[in-house]
Amino acid sequence: MTLGRVAVAVCDAATYLVGMPTTPVPVERTDRAPWVWASAQALRSRVDPGALADTLREHPAVASATARADGWLELTLAPAWVAETLSDLATGAGMPPAHLPASPAGDPVARFEAARTAGGAPELPATVVARRTLDNPGVVVLLARARAGRVAGQARAQRPGSGAIDPAALSALDDPLDLALLTEILDAPRRLATRPEETAAALLAVATAYLAWEQRCPAIPTRPGETSTPVHRARQVISAAGLGVLERGMALLGISAPGRM
Repeated sequence: MTLGRVAVAVCDAATYLVGMPTTPVPVERTDRAPWVWASAQALRSRVDPGALADTLREHPAVASATARADGWLELTLAPAWVAETLSDLATGAGMPPAHLPASPAGDPVARFEAARTAGGAPELPATVVARRTLDNPGVVVLLARARAGRVAGQARAQRPGSGAIDPAALSALDDPLDLALLTEILDAPRRLATRPEETAAALLAVATAYLAWEQRCPAIPTRPGETSTPVHRARQVISAAGLGVLERGMALLGISAPGRM
C-alpha cells in the first residue's frame, strides 16, 4: 500500500460516516514527514474530523490519527507499514505499470528535459543540456539511479537473500537526510504517470535527495571490520525503494539508464 491507498482508505472511512460516495483527497506532507501526513478529507466530505480520526485508528497504516482545530486530520504512519511499503516499492509494486521499449530512442538527458518542460517550465540553455554536470536535472536523475544501483549490488554481495527490515531501526533514523529522502520516496508514487512534467518533478526530487543522502548516510559498512547494523539494513531498503521509484518513473518517460555514468 502506498500513500495513495492511504488516501483512499481515509475516503472510504469518510464515505461510511457520511453515508454517500465522496472523492479521495491526497494526503499532504507536514513538517514532521515522513512520519506525519495531513488530510483534508473531513473538510471535503463534510464529516466530523474527530469521528473520522477515530475510525482510522485501527487501520494498519496508521499509528495514530488526530483531528486538528482547522478540520484537517494528521495521520502518523506505522513503522511496520512504512517498512512494508518500501519493500513493495523496491519491487515496483504500488506504482503505475511501465515497460521500456527494446531500444529507447534518443538521448536520455534530452528526453528528461523534454518531460520536465512539458508543462511550460523554462528550458535549460542548450549549453547546460549538453553538459554532464549536476546543474543538469537529467544528469542528476541518471546519476542517482546509477548510485542506487551500485548500493543494491553491494547489498546483495554483502547479504545475499537478506531478511526483512526492522521497523524499529527505520523509525529510529533521525538524520535530516534520511527523513528527507524517505519523504520524497513515499510521496513520489502518486505523482508518477500523471503528467510528464509531474513525473519528471517527482524523479528529480527523489534523485536530489538521494545524492545528498548517499554522501552522509552510508547504507553499507565503510570501515574495515565494520559489521552491518540494523541502521545499514534500513538504509539499504530505503535505497532499494528509491531505485524502484527512479527506474519506474524513468520507464514511464521512456528513458533508459546508460550502462555507466
